[in-house]
Formats: sequence, structure tokens, C-alpha cells
Amino acid sequence: MTREELLALALHLKKGFGYAAYRRFVEKFGSLESAVKLGAVELSAELSAAEGEVEKAEKLGVRILTVASPGYPEELLQVASPPLALYLRGELPSGPRVAVIGSRRCSPYGRRIAFRLGKLLSEAGVTVVSGLAQGIDTEAHRGAVRGGGLTLAVLGSGVDRVFPLTNLHLAEEIVESGGGLLSEFPLGTKARKEFFPRRNRIVSGLSSAVVVVEATERSGTFITVDYALEQGREVFAVPGPIDSPYSRGTNRLLKEGAVPLTELSELLEFLGVKGAEVRVPPEFERAYSLLSAPLTADAFAVKLGVQIHEALRLLAQMELLGLVSREGGLYRAC
Repeated sequence: MTREELLALALHLKKGFGYAAYRRFVEKFGSLESAVKLGAVELSAELSAAEGEVEKAEKLGVRILTVASPGYPEELLQVASPPLALYLRGELPSGPRVAVIGSRRCSPYGRRIAFRLGKLLSEAGVTVVSGLAQGIDTEAHRGAVRGGGLTLAVLGSGVDRVFPLTNLHLAEEIVESGGGLLSEFPLGTKARKEFFPRRNRIVSGLSSAVVVVEATERSGTFITVDYALEQGREVFAVPGPIDSPYSRGTNRLLKEGAVPLTELSELLEFLGVKGAEVRVPPEFERAYSLLSAPLTADAFAVKLGVQIHEALRLLAQMELLGLVSREGGLYRAC
């Protein structure tokens, strides 16, 4: 890490200072280092803390990208108040990215659509961005991993303090599959309620479009939507039943001008990318063709003409391959 990058990290750790102050120092003095030398800002205590962060990050296999780093994402520099530093575990995928977001409390329908969206996008080479929260975020990440593509989880905690803990295994899968965990919060930072709105500007800022799968009327998802609109990102919303509390927020977005996502392929058309063909191994072709409409395991066994234990074995194998999703007691092709 260069001296300028280290000073940017130190400024990031200094309370009350952000990107606006950084730009002011650089524009006036030519560099942050010059500003420090001329006494425009005192960073001795924070510099020591920054050196400690770098040492901890190296031990944990975490990279720190500051606004002075070559690898800092250009998209974030175009948004209001970009973070001065980002902590990255894993990789920050390049290429098209789409945020798939929604409420923690969601319906089986919402979970299924989020999973299918994540899988469809990742199979088409699009990185899925979300917040690793329970509910819609979790399913979007899971779908992306299952699709064999990349996904980026933006955290409201340090990258070494995954929250919620129930998604710790999923976080490991994201990194192992070539994606990453990203946060502006220093190492060791525990998740706090007030951190999540700050995280959301990064979720939308890194994405070319934001898809809201399900949201209640007072969902925190709308914070991300507001950021997306400010940043000039396209906002899609998945229509839902008018009597479902989980779809009241998304249906309201549609009334307010969000783009209705009625076919998953419409998102790929917007991005200008082609969807990957579903590759079904020959031994599963007949079984897969029967699941264009949802079936119980018993009904599937009858249609396939096999015993229930054989039907369950096939369903489990196809689910592991990402060919089939399960909603309650119903199975259907993805």
C-alpha cells in the first residue's frame, strides 16, 4: 500500500471526515500527503490505526482499496459520499452487475423468484449484488452460486464479522466461487442497525440496475431504491398478489414508475446479454421435462412411473444441480 493510500485509509478512520474532505485536500494541496505535511489535517493517531488495519487485513487475506488505489471501483466515485476505503475478501468482479434486493420477511414466491433471478443472471455472466441479509438477499446469492457465476455481498459489518451468522457458510461459498464480501466498515466491526442504510448506497452504486423482488410497505429496501434513483440506476420491481403484504411495497413502486419485471429474460434484454441455455444432463431430461409446472414428489413419481424413493433421489440430485427448486412440498424446474 502506498503512502497516499495509507493516508486515505487513515482519513477514513478519522471521525467526521469523508470523501468531500479528501477531495478538498487533494484539490488544494495536490495530494493528501502534502495536506498532512502542511498541517491542514492531523492524522498521526489515525495513521497508526491504519497501519494496524493493514497488518490485520494481510493476516485475514483481506484487501483494502482506498480512493487513492488503482483498483477502487470507478462507479462508486460517481455517487454521493463514496466510502474512502473498502475492505474486500475475495474478488470484486468486473463486468455487468445487477442488485437483487428485497425484504428479510418474504413469501415462498419471493424466495423462488430471487433464487431464479440470481441463477439466471450468474449463468449469463452478470454479477449479482446484494446485502447477505436473510430472505430475498440470501436467495439471490444462493441462486448465483448455484448458477456457477459470481456474486458480491455488501455487508453492514466488517468482512470478518459476517452477519447474520446463519449465512456464514453462504459467505464462504461466495468467496470460494470467485465472488467477494465487501464493506466500508473496519475489521472487527459488528453489524448495527444504522450501518445498513449506509451499506445500501454501495449496493446500488456498484450496479447498473436494481431489482426489487418483494418489499413490504415500510421495508428498508426503499432506502436502496432511493439511492438507485439518485444515482441514475434503472429500478425494476417484480409484481405480486395485491392481497400479499410482502408485495405491497413492490406494487407501490410499479405505480410510481418502476419498470415491471414480468419475464426474467427482460432483465437480460435490458443489460444486452444473452441468457445461458439450460444444460440438462441426459439422465435427467425426461424427469426435468415433467416439472414445467409444480408437482409434489408423489405426483412426480406417478408421472415418471417410479417408486417414491427413486423420485426423491432424482429430485434431490436435480436440486443440487440447480435444475429444480422446492417451495414447500412442490418441485418445479428452474
